[in-house]
Amino acid sequence: MQSDHKPNFYLLDKPKTWTSQDLCTKIKKNFNFNKVGHSGTLDPNADGLMLLATDSYTKLFDYIENTDKTYKATAILGYSSPTLDVDSDLIFHENINAVSLTKDIENFLGNLVGESFQTPPIYSAIKVKGKRLYKYARQNQEVDIPVRKIIVDNTELLSVESNKVTFQITVSKGTYIRSIVEELGKSLNTVAIVEKLSRTSIGNLDINHSKLNKNIETMDYKSNLQSLDWKEVINLPILEINQEVLKSVQHGQLILSSMFSNQEKYILSINNDAVAIYKPFNEKYFKPDKVLL
Repeated sequence: MQSDHKPNFYLLDKPKTWTSQDLCTKIKKNFNFNKVGHSGTLDPNADGLMLLATDSYTKLFDYIENTDKTYKATAILGYSSPTLDVDSDLIFHENINAVSLTKDIENFLGNLVGESFQTPPIYSAIKVKGKRLYKYARQNQEVDIPVRKIIVDNTELLSVESNKVTFQITVSKGTYIRSIVEELGKSLNTVAIVEKLSRTSIGNLDINHSKLNKNIETMDYKSNLQSLDWKEVINLPILEINQEVLKSVQHGQLILSSMFSNQEKYILSINNDAVAIYKPFNEKYFKPDKVLL
């Protein structure tokens, strides 16, 4: 069954080794969308949830309020690598008995909760002076990496075995788990890299969602690409409009503020399709912030 090609949001289980762009490209080509975007990059070494939007709905990413992401990560102690994970050459440093360090690991994870600053990995897609960090790394060029503010909502130590530590963590958008694992190693007076990483939730969407699209490798144009209800993704008040108001929206015109219950941004909908975001302009009118038509 082919997609109806309507703009929408889609939740997909990205396979390990795939880049985020690989996933977008496959969905775009298989289902003949003009544009496909995602709400946040997931490392090739990681698998798990990615939220995609197609065509005009890509304009709605800016209106997603809850962008926190939850990960399940397994770290290997006593090893380092250029990419801070197992995607590059591993360097053995020392044998570490993680079990004997359980209390220290718990303390480290507990102390992460809250607001702090993080230095992203050199092997990342962040741009500095218009150039991706990983390009500086591949060309052996030095670059000052700007720190960024992150927020850790919660952490949980799941298991400790041999030289491996598995934990769950919920973080703000843009947080690098590889950098957190690197800091874990430093806190234990050793080194550490990511062995496994899975994203298990994005905001209120989790890996058990009934509309999760799995088995991406075997998906083709005949597959049933399940879409989300955009109301699960965009948490704004909704104004249902009629065909007459729709004509005004299509022309980017002002709408009387008397149609709205309060002075905040609204998403306009007709026949369960999001068509625009409107915001207060003055006492009499609301104006378009984004038109999706």
